[in-house]
Amino acid sequence: MNRVHWIVVGGMAAGLAGLVFAGWQFFVHPLSAEYTDAVAKKEDLEQQLQTAKETAAQFDKFKAQAENMRRDLEFYSSRTDDLLNRNEVYQLVYGVGNALNLRDWTVDVKEPVAAPGSSGGDMSVCKVEVRFKADYEHLGRLLNGCLGQKRLIVPDTVTIRNLDDPTGVFTDTVDVVLDLSVYGGKAKVKS
Repeated sequence: MNRVHWIVVGGMAAGLAGLVFAGWQFFVHPLSAEYTDAVAKKEDLEQQLQTAKETAAQFDKFKAQAENMRRDLEFYSSRTDDLLNRNEVYQLVYGVGNALNLRDWTVDVKEPVAAPGSSGGDMSVCKVEVRFKADYEHLGRLLNGCLGQKRLIVPDTVTIRNLDDPTGVFTDTVDVVLDLSVYGGKAKVKS
C-alpha cells in the first residue's frame, strides 16, 4: 500500500471515529439520560402507588374513626345544646326515679336555671334535690339511670341515712338525699 492508501484509510478511520463519537454524543447519550430519568420516575411512582395502596387499605379504619367521632359529637351535642327549662328538668329527673318505683320519691328544682356563662362556665346549670327511701341497689340504679338521659346529669352530693324498721331490726333501706346538677345550653362565644 502506498501513502495515498494510508491517507484514505486514516481519513476513513477518523471519519468513522468522528461518526461514532457524534452518534454517541447526539443519540445514545441523550437516550441514556432519558432512560435514567424514566427509571427514577418509575421508582417514585411505584413508591407513591405503594403509599396510596397502604392509605386505601386503611380507608375503612379512618371512616370508622370519623363515624365514631361524629356519633360522640352528636351524643354530647344532644345533651348540651338546647337551653334548659325548669319543666323539662323536673320531668327528666322525676321520670328516672319514678321508673324505679322509689318510695317517698320527691323532686325539688332548687335553683332557677342559670343562664349560660353566668356562673363562669359556658353551660347553663340547674340544681335539683331528690329525696327517696330505697336500698343500695336502687340507689345505684338511679345513678346509672341519670347517666343514660338526654341531658348531662351529675350527682353533686349524696347523703345517706340508715333507717330502722318499726320493730327495731336494722334493714338495708336507707333515706337518701341526692343533689344533682343538670347541664345544658352552650353559651354564645364572644367574638
